[in-house]
Amino acid sequence: MRDLQFIIVPGIIVGIVGGILLFFLAYNYYPQKNVNINLNGRCYEFLDGAYQRYQDLVSFRESELLKMQIEAIGESYILVPVTFSGSSVDVDRIIDDFDINVTDIQTLGDENTRVDKMIVKGVVSTEILEQILNNISENNTNTTLDSMPKIGILPNSGISASESAKISNNIDQFMTKGIKEIMLNKNGVKETECRSTIIYND
Repeated sequence: MRDLQFIIVPGIIVGIVGGILLFFLAYNYYPQKNVNINLNGRCYEFLDGAYQRYQDLVSFRESELLKMQIEAIGESYILVPVTFSGSSVDVDRIIDDFDINVTDIQTLGDENTRVDKMIVKGVVSTEILEQILNNISENNTNTTLDSMPKIGILPNSGISASESAKISNNIDQFMTKGIKEIMLNKNGVKETECRSTIIYND
């Protein structure tokens, strides 16, 4: 299982890096804000208000995920590997605000693509993770979701494979429930052809 994890995790990280770059490149050409969702084999386009509610749901998912991961780590004194992305200004702010020990920084884009994005890896204590979660929770309450730090925990010895699987399942349920609530409103929601890789099932 551990050998398999070493094979899968680097592939996931490469996919994340490539996906982020492609997203920002595509966004320059296709600024329309929408998302295609596959729910139980039926596909929907979220536009306007529905799209914004989906973006808010994704932000809330990040806080829920971080909360579950911190609970799984428990009262451990290990340094936890994390990753986050943002503009150079956002990255500097996050590093300063949360005293993150940076281990790697990758810059995306250049003058031609005009993408000011950086992907950072580092390590933090569980105490710092609690501070980050509190910051996210406060922003959730104040509905200032755009200012939330987008920080993810990388695979580590504090979270077992079974715990990771359980967390993943719980997050999928959280998203499915939220998507159904968005669809109840119907504003900005329309059925469409299935071309999405964002797939949820009950």
